[in-house]
Amino acid sequence: MPGCAKPPAVAPPEVVVRTVRETPPSELLRCPAAVPGLPTDGGAMIPADWRAGIRRLAKSRGDLFDQVSRLIQFHTGEACPAG
Repeated sequence: MPGCAKPPAVAPPEVVVRTVRETPPSELLRCPAAVPGLPTDGGAMIPADWRAGIRRLAKSRGDLFDQVSRLIQFHTGEACPAG
């Protein structure tokens, strides 16, 4: 009976071994450089939409700094200095 036949034997898949580095390269563990902010003595008028864009960029930069600092601290045990 064809329905009772055993399927042909299939060899197990080949085992692939990859070496995973435990820590990233040292250049990825450097803290980001502090960036000077905008001058405080300016008196120019910045349109509202530009101010909102500047705030978004600043918040994004801060969020990225926090993320990179946490990653560096995870691998080295030391946090980046808050600049």
